[in-house]
Amino acid sequence: MRLDGQVDERHREHCYALLDSPNALLIGVEDESELPEGTAVILAGDLSRIAFSELVSLIAHGRLSGVLRIYGRSAMRMVVFGEGEVHGAASERVNESLGEVAVRMGLLEREDMERLAREAGDPRGAGRLAVARSLLSERDLWNAVQEHVTTVFQAILLEKHGAFVLSDESDDETLTVPGLSAEGLLMEGVRRLDELSVLRSGGDGEPARVLAAFNDAFRDIFATAADAGAGAALHRAAESVFEDDPAHAVFRRLRFTPSGELPAKRVLAMLESRPERDDRSASELLADSLSKVMLFLLFAAGAHLDPAVHRELHSRVKARVARD
Repeated sequence: MRLDGQVDERHREHCYALLDSPNALLIGVEDESELPEGTAVILAGDLSRIAFSELVSLIAHGRLSGVLRIYGRSAMRMVVFGEGEVHGAASERVNESLGEVAVRMGLLEREDMERLAREAGDPRGAGRLAVARSLLSERDLWNAVQEHVTTVFQAILLEKHGAFVLSDESDDETLTVPGLSAEGLLMEGVRRLDELSVLRSGGDGEPARVLAAFNDAFRDIFATAADAGAGAALHRAAESVFEDDPAHAVFRRLRFTPSGELPAKRVLAMLESRPERDDRSASELLADSLSKVMLFLLFAAGAHLDPAVHRELHSRVKARVARD
């Protein structure tokens, strides 16, 4: 609902939800999404005062059940808990959907994913339909589901401001897994963010030098995948990697060459055309975008590599980027 009449300017045009609790609780959120009527509230608060990691630990240790909604600045996201374990997740961001994750992993063609989503009537039903049509194996779907939930967790960890509400309800439409460790997902999200910060540290030099370092890493990843017979699969997974995230808007039409590198002249020209409102240096912007792409390529290649080979590749390319 919205407040009418004479209200403090701070609250004008904000959305509010009246929650069912021992004493009526009115909270403001930056989102039009409403909670189901009659929903009992377990927890509600300010994300800038109680970090998501602390919230997850409280839910896990207390073995709480319900639907946690995070009203962040970038989107509203949901995590479904059952006795402290994670049973599903959802996001308003298209690039964080299960179907998009499966496409980025190279498990499903985009055309097939979009067609299955239309047939299922719900993007979350497309996965099961893909298995029924033999477009995905059960193992592929399980891998995509785990990556999807981890992706949503990582996105929430990046939100530093907003509101959260844990309500006593079930959401069968969002249930996707039998029960994942909430703290395990949290640790994986933190690990990925830590790796991003390490990789970004390689962006202090000139753009051409930063790009050269990442191109060395990209060629290594593609060559290792090719040796394992998965070069074509990795190239398919990387086809739209710059289109799925607004953070890569500057490089939206960029593609990898057959050898697995990015064309230097085109990348540097794109950097010159970046929006003036982006106050990062060219090197910082480049390192930020390419580090995310590199982590994705490592993840996608890992599905086709022997674990020992994957670990060695991971350490090798990360050290190369950090050094250069």
